[in-house]
Amino acid sequence: MRFDFRDLELFVAVAETGSISRAAERCHTVPSAVSKRISDLEERFSVELVVRGGKGVELTSSGHALLVRARVLLQQAHQLEDEIRRHALGQRGFVRVFANISAIVEFLPGALAAFAEKHPDIHVHLEEQTSSTIALAVADNSADFGIVSELPLIDGLRTLPFRNDELVLVTKPQHGLAKRTSIAFVEAMDLPLIGLHTSSSLHQLLTRAAIDAGKALNFRIHVTSFDAVCAMVAAGLGVAVIPRAATTPYIRSLSLAVIPLTDAWAARQLFLCAPANKPLHGAAQLLFEHLHQSSDAVTK
Repeated sequence: MRFDFRDLELFVAVAETGSISRAAERCHTVPSAVSKRISDLEERFSVELVVRGGKGVELTSSGHALLVRARVLLQQAHQLEDEIRRHALGQRGFVRVFANISAIVEFLPGALAAFAEKHPDIHVHLEEQTSSTIALAVADNSADFGIVSELPLIDGLRTLPFRNDELVLVTKPQHGLAKRTSIAFVEAMDLPLIGLHTSSSLHQLLTRAAIDAGKALNFRIHVTSFDAVCAMVAAGLGVAVIPRAATTPYIRSLSLAVIPLTDAWAARQLFLCAPANKPLHGAAQLLFEHLHQSSDAVTK
């Protein structure tokens, strides 16, 4: 059985207007074409759908049954057309983004909220990974794009500056270092440390710094979030190195002291990272541009 959505559209117009001529006018065609389409439908279904009379047309019981189904099919067809159009424009879809924890906690919540308000039909899967893993994932298409804290050493990737990320030492106000105006991390390496989980970019950065200094770090406890780090420091379990922006909600509430680090690696640049040799799909490109524009707005 073969018919198209135009047949159903004309049938619904006839049913709703009660007239073949008015249906033709509504659908921008001629009455003879409408009448032929209805007759073809009746022939395909082997059933009478309308009763033609001097005052117009009336639906048969079969016509009423078809009208219900035809309206549903036409609505679904319009929805499908709209969805495909949105996909083509990048206004609907799924984007997979890998980022380090600093970007996730400090910079992405507000940026993603603004993006979701503009594009509610684009869903973002955000996953925490280290910079090296992020670069590999972007290169092998496991992620659409990523945010890294160091330039990737992999060919075929392009990077754009995203945000600046300053690392600081956090202590209790009563700690002997609390009144320092700045400090080198090597001066705190022998102290009990509160750290993020061992697979985090920050943990790996601090471990490399200790190796370069010929020291071993004394991690007392590892946690999975910056708020947990601050809570442990406030409880007197040790000191910690975290991004300055991550301390903002807790400096006053937990009475923490923040000391800038003098180490060159403590002033980090975060980068957006994407494939260099192929375009992002529509939804991913929209989000990538949104994040890049948000970074431009911050630096201006």
